[in-house]
Amino acid sequence: MRGIEEDEEIERAIQYLVNSFETSGDNPKPVILHSTRVGMNLYHRGYKKPIVISGFLHDLIEDTDVTAAEIRSKFGDDVGNIVAATSFDESIDDYLEQHYDIYDRCFELGRPAVVVKAVDILDNSDYYDLGGSEQLRKNLIEKMDYFIEHSEPYIGDEDVYRELKDQFPIVKERLGINPES
Repeated sequence: MRGIEEDEEIERAIQYLVNSFETSGDNPKPVILHSTRVGMNLYHRGYKKPIVISGFLHDLIEDTDVTAAEIRSKFGDDVGNIVAATSFDESIDDYLEQHYDIYDRCFELGRPAVVVKAVDILDNSDYYDLGGSEQLRKNLIEKMDYFIEHSEPYIGDEDVYRELKDQFPIVKERLGINPES
């Protein structure tokens, strides 16, 4: 059972998320809803507070003016490091390389970052069929496959990993990509 102090800290992260998007958010997609689902998914799975808070805040660096340093100062190094690991390096132009870089930084940081990224991918995979071009759909499948394959040593015994792995053939079928390929 979570304590009131932990829930208050998580609520403070939610308020920070919403305020950050209201003041400097630049993503036209419903990122607050996505970030809330990711955070609540981690919360309901019983993950520790830094992982849950990181789930709520994981898109802030990419989609607002918030920096990793600001997150570290408000929520601690663990949260700031996870959020930084799950964020794009804007100096990388190639779509797949950008994602592989994120995943590799998550693997380097370890299980907490990998768990947050897994739940992020799981939530985002519900929208992969909205990807416009055939090339984008192939890239979405390729990056999901890469993450599943490389994340097993970190989270292979956790429910979220099994769910992600089970979701993969469903997503491939939805995108019209042969589930056996």
